[in-house]
Amino acid sequence: MARQETILTVFVASPSDVDEERNCLEKVIRDLNTAWARELGIRLDLVRWETHAYPSFGEDPQAVINAQIPNDFDLFIGLMWYRFGTPTGRTGSGTLEEFQRAKERFDRAPSALQLMIYFKDAPAPLPPSELDPEQLTKVGEFRSSLGKEGGLYWSFSTVDEFEKLVHLHLTRQVQAWQSKELTRQPGKNESIILAKEVNGLALDVQGDELGLLDLMEQFEDEFAALQEITERIASATVDIGEKMQERTAETEQFMAGPDAANRKAVQRLLAKVAADMDQYVYRMDAELPMFNHHLYAGMNALIQASQMTLEFAIEDEDFKQVKDNIENVREFHETLATVEGQIKCFQEAVENLPKMTITLNRAKRAVVNALQRLIKEFQRGQSMAREAEASFASLIEQKRGADTILDS
Repeated sequence: MARQETILTVFVASPSDVDEERNCLEKVIRDLNTAWARELGIRLDLVRWETHAYPSFGEDPQAVINAQIPNDFDLFIGLMWYRFGTPTGRTGSGTLEEFQRAKERFDRAPSALQLMIYFKDAPAPLPPSELDPEQLTKVGEFRSSLGKEGGLYWSFSTVDEFEKLVHLHLTRQVQAWQSKELTRQPGKNESIILAKEVNGLALDVQGDELGLLDLMEQFEDEFAALQEITERIASATVDIGEKMQERTAETEQFMAGPDAANRKAVQRLLAKVAADMDQYVYRMDAELPMFNHHLYAGMNALIQASQMTLEFAIEDEDFKQVKDNIENVREFHETLATVEGQIKCFQEAVENLPKMTITLNRAKRAVVNALQRLIKEFQRGQSMAREAEASFASLIEQKRGADTILDS
């Protein structure tokens, strides 16, 4: 049976160092289309020069790509890491030229397309001798210029993190587009707004597939677990900090006493300090994988819930849970920020310890490395928490918009 679909075109621009992310974007869009195409009649079409350009000649390779790829896409996704790209003769790189062409369209008609820019914040997989400092400088200059252009870019560290972020961002873009369509043509998508009961029956028939409330509850459970882990990490960090102060006082007292010249006694005392540090590292090595697991499990639940809310409206009884989840996420974000500050203070104290024995020096390095991993995970957690809060906020706006249309 014939059916109509709305195609939203997504164009991706990037140098070659983020091929893994480009391929990941293709997977994300395929997953979204599987969820939306039949139920909503919405499909995302990913445009890449590798798949949409063909051999030809022109002023230069980028000019050929410009001529062959239509400039009427709905979403522009830019990706950069440590490479800026190859100059085109008109601009510093093909990626920059593609961004500038999209930005010119946006400046003329801001509602015609949306621009999403991402920077990978991770060590390059190359030795320093093979990195091009000029390329890195240009990436930094482009990133800095976005603020002047009124742009908000997003950073990520891993492919998994990028997958979660772009999944949520594309979902929110489609939510925004759908809201505009409903406002412009109130009767057009009325079936989508009122389809919760029908879709709910369809989910029941399928058996074990999770519903919206199941996913909301799963998200809440995962972030509650994250809160507990964060509090345990905070408690362990406070404990080791207090022990370090005690050991420092013991060491100072010993060094001022009559046995200060007893090298063996000094080494035994410093070995206790090292043992305390080793125990802390052992504890963090156990907590970090659990933190990572619950963070991504929670975000996966949120992604599935966000996809599902495009298919039907949020009911009043669900509305409170969405608001509660926003408060839970904010509390988690605040806790992470507080504990991150404690960790940084402890890291500074450890780094300032004198280099007195091999055992102590080894323990210091292990603690500093563990703290750096913690800080990185906490920063990732804060980024994900911001995305979760924004996603729940968009659900609230979606419900308010739907209620307004139904009341009118």
